[in-house]
Amino acid sequence: HEQDFTASDVSSGALQDFVNAQVTAPLDIQALSATGRDGDFLIAKAAYSLRSLGTRQATLAATGDTVARANGKYVCQVRRDSDDALKSFTADEITDGTLLSFVGTGGSDNGFVKTWYDQSVTTQAGDTATGNHATQATAANQPKIVSAGSLLTAGVTFDGGDSLSVSGDPVITASSSGVFSAFSVQTVATSTEAGYLYGNASTSNGSSLYAKNTAFSLSNKSSASLDNISRSDGQNLLSAVYNNGNAGLLVNGTGTMTDTGTYDFSAGTSDFIIGNRNGGTVAATFLIGSINEIIVYNSNQTDNRTAIEANIGEAYS
Repeated sequence: HEQDFTASDVSSGALQDFVNAQVTAPLDIQALSATGRDGDFLIAKAAYSLRSLGTRQATLAATGDTVARANGKYVCQVRRDSDDALKSFTADEITDGTLLSFVGTGGSDNGFVKTWYDQSVTTQAGDTATGNHATQATAANQPKIVSAGSLLTAGVTFDGGDSLSVSGDPVITASSSGVFSAFSVQTVATSTEAGYLYGNASTSNGSSLYAKNTAFSLSNKSSASLDNISRSDGQNLLSAVYNNGNAGLLVNGTGTMTDTGTYDFSAGTSDFIIGNRNGGTVAATFLIGSINEIIVYNSNQTDNRTAIEANIGEAYS
C-alpha cells in the first residue's frame, strides 16, 4: 500500500503508524502483480491458530460437540475435564471469555484441545474448506488451553506427551521435486531439547520443524538437518521453505531462505503431526512448549514471505 504524508503527519507519528499497521491477515493476502497486491489469493494447505487468520477463514461444522451448534468460523474444539463435555469456539469466543466460562475458573478446572481446526480454504472463491483438522481422540494426550481456571495465553500448550494429527494427509510436501512453505509462532524453553514442532517425519522419511536446545531446525529424520538457527526466550516466528531440494529457514528474520544445498528430503506419506513425530514414543520426540499458529503452503512463498510475516509479527508483537 502507498500513502502520501504531510510534514505534520511525519512529526505526529502518522507515518510511523502507517508503516507498522499490517492489516492484511494471512488468508486474505493476494499475490503481488505489476499494479500491487491484487492477484490471486495465496492458498494455504493448512492454517491453525487461536485467532482468525482472515475474512476467508473457513466456515465449519462443530462435529462432535456435546451441544449442537450451527456452522461457524471455529478455531478449536475444547474438552473440559470436569465432565468431558466438548464445545467448539470461534476466535472471538476465546478472547471474550466464552471459552473460559465453559471450562470454569476454579483451581481444578482445565480445558484441553481435542481438535485444532484448519481455517484454510481450497478455492479462490473461499467457499470450500480444506478440512485438514488436527485432532487427538485420547484425552490423556490432548494439549492444554486452560489450566487451573486460567486461559493459557502462550497458545496451545504441549507438556511432553501430547500431540494432534491430521489423519491421512502429510500436509507438508517435500521429496527432491517437492515444494512447501511454513510459518509458525511458538514458545519453547531454551534450556532443554524440546522435541518436534510439526511435520510428517517418521523414523525413515518425511520432513519436520524441530526445536533443539537453543535452536530450530528443518530436518528429515533420515538425513541431515538444515541449519540450527538460534532462537530466543519467549515467542519466536519461524519461516521455512523447501523447493526442489533447496531449502531455507529463518527465526525472527535471521537465517537464510536461499540455501542451495541438495537436501532431498523425502516426501513422507504418513500423517501430519503437531507436537511430536510420526511413531515417536520417547520423551525427546515430544514437544514441551506452546504453539500460537501454524500456516503451511504447498508452494514456494519466498516472494510473499514478508507480507505473510508482517501481520503475524504485528499480532504477536
